[in-house]
Amino acid sequence: MVQQVQAIEAVAADEKIAAEGTVVHVLAQVEARDDGGRWPLAYELTLAVRSGRWEVTGLESGTVQEGGRS
Repeated sequence: MVQQVQAIEAVAADEKIAAEGTVVHVLAQVEARDDGGRWPLAYELTLAVRSGRWEVTGLESGTVQEGGRS
């Protein structure tokens, strides 16, 4: 379940696609669940504009501990 998505650069929040080659960084916080419990996870995504759309060009993952990345 997605808990929160935050963009570092303001251009990521614009309603229009940015110029070709624009790069932004996004933090996506999610919660994985199963019968054994819940696990807060965080994914740092790097996105770039290519051919008029945002594409993921980088991904780092980790667990969230006390509001930050581990």
